[in-house]
Amino acid sequence: ALFGAGADTSNMPTTQLSDEDFADGQIAVLDLLLKTGLIPSKGEGRRLVQQGGLTVNEEKVADFNKTFAKEDFAKGLVIKKGKKVFHKAVL
Repeated sequence: ALFGAGADTSNMPTTQLSDEDFADGQIAVLDLLLKTGLIPSKGEGRRLVQQGGLTVNEEKVADFNKTFAKEDFAKGLVIKKGKKVFHKAVL
């Protein structure tokens, strides 16, 4: 169900973020990946982004300095690492 159109995200691994995770109402993409446990280090995250292996809400992330605002988490962010690793981040 996850890979089809209109994917069912109810059984997807999920990480709950708190207000302390945000600096000035925003969180950097590398910090987000560390919080969700998708990467072991920021260096690994930079390589992942540079090689085009990261997608957030169906949009490819091309800049590892990208930030997400709290408003972006209204429905939760669906993070896709590579082709098969899916994770959801909610506020």
